[in-house]
Amino acid sequence: MLRLIGSHYHFRRAVPVVLQACLGKTEISLSLQTESKFLARQRAAALYARTGEVFHKARTMQDRFSLSDLK
Repeated sequence: MLRLIGSHYHFRRAVPVVLQACLGKTEISLSLQTESKFLARQRAAALYARTGEVFHKARTMQDRFSLSDLK
């Protein structure tokens, strides 16, 4: 989930196989724009929850969404 690249932390989460074609990605990877491990953990937890919501919406197809929802 957290990865240190250079001096900044990054968030990584695999996209479930059943959703990869729909989202056009196999992985979500974003810079957390911080050098602080504590702050990175907080931001990663929020992103993990948000990506979980997007994955749930994609599975149920109740709402329309886009990759910009992740931002």
